[in-house]
Amino acid sequence: MIRAFSKAVLYVGLVSLPFFASAENASLYLRPASGTYTVGSTFEVGIYINTGGQNANAIKVDIQFPPDKLQIVSPNLGKSIVAFWVIQPTFSNSNGTISFQGGVPPPGINTTDGYISSIIFRVVNIGSAAVSIKDTSRVLLADGKGTDILGSRSDAIFSLKLPSPAGPIVVSPKHEDPNKWYQENDVQFLWEMPKGASSISYVLNSDALATPDDISEGNKTSITYKGLAAGTHYFHIKAYNADSGWGGTTHYAVNLDNVPPADFKIQISPGVTTSTRRPTIIFDTTDSASGLSHFALKIIKVSGVSESETTNGSETPFFVEVTNPFVAPELAFGSYDVVVRAYDIAGNFREVHQRLKIAYSVLQNLGTQGISLRGNLILPWWLIYAIFGLLGLLLLYILHFAYRRHREVEVKLSMGVLNLLEHSVSERLNVLRQKRGEYDNDKYKILKEQREKYFKEHMDEKK
Repeated sequence: MIRAFSKAVLYVGLVSLPFFASAENASLYLRPASGTYTVGSTFEVGIYINTGGQNANAIKVDIQFPPDKLQIVSPNLGKSIVAFWVIQPTFSNSNGTISFQGGVPPPGINTTDGYISSIIFRVVNIGSAAVSIKDTSRVLLADGKGTDILGSRSDAIFSLKLPSPAGPIVVSPKHEDPNKWYQENDVQFLWEMPKGASSISYVLNSDALATPDDISEGNKTSITYKGLAAGTHYFHIKAYNADSGWGGTTHYAVNLDNVPPADFKIQISPGVTTSTRRPTIIFDTTDSASGLSHFALKIIKVSGVSESETTNGSETPFFVEVTNPFVAPELAFGSYDVVVRAYDIAGNFREVHQRLKIAYSVLQNLGTQGISLRGNLILPWWLIYAIFGLLGLLLLYILHFAYRRHREVEVKLSMGVLNLLEHSVSERLNVLRQKRGEYDNDKYKILKEQREKYFKEHMDEKK
């Protein structure tokens, strides 16, 4: 019954997280917080809690680790303060994650150093490995509301190296530090033959703990590999003694990266053409081999106002290290070339350019005294009001003038033009009447002549 009740409390608490304020006084931490371990070995990291003097009844811990350097062998629950696990610990060696969710029956747990669980890691590669508690972790107060009281998280960093040499002592003159990344991809390995050894066997590959075969490579004392690909390479060597046979193996690591970070684009907010004097410059990229180190930025003015009008600090004549996103210093009106360099850990860099224009805007700066146009030129409000007043009067005059002209045209059309039209029609009607009269007279004369001619001819026949 208590177990079921506690599970219900935990579920309600986890679901209700967004609705309650955080008291922020519990802490989660890892132990040990540091250490040095060799490739192939295993070590254990414990997860602990300090509830800050309050009673907690639910805990959620999400952990991130570098999967290319560490792999989880298994979680180790041990004698945990967690009475029951809502979800059994789950982990992914491909994603580098592990999660714990558990609860404690009422009234909860109040502890300054409570053991939650531990993780057994195996070292698979050299370098530095950070194991971190993610910000999705939670510690819930036993208050019936699911209040999150997690205030701090402490991570751990471990140094991972190869085992001590068991065979010939190896050096690489241009690649001395196995934890450093180098651009030079022609690698030379030198060694001395151990006392009593007559031959050696060696191999270069990507397996940190590989063992060379038992085929002799003679008694040479050096080998050079040219044009190696980017990445971590391991040189393995062992020596043969006629009395004891093949001896132990020495492992030597070199990290190579002569490829710059991936290409990327610069984005500018609110836009590449803007009146905003302090735009935000946005950029990001990745590096597949050594990883990103930092970004550097330079802003170069290519056109615009004179130097006397340029705001102090508006340009960065030298590259300065920046983080993404970057808010530019106040820029004067004009055009600029924004240059961003992305550096990887090996020192390679990718350089990208973007043109930026700070455009003039009448409404750029509104103040109590007026509108600031550029530099020290200010248009006072009384003058702005006067200009708008004059423009309003001019518009009214134009409208009035247009209205009067329109009325004059209407009057002319209604009086003069119509009379002229009527007069023209009357004249045309008179002309038609006159023509018709003339036509009728001509027709009468023709008929009269024809009649007289007929009677005359008829009378002549009778005679």
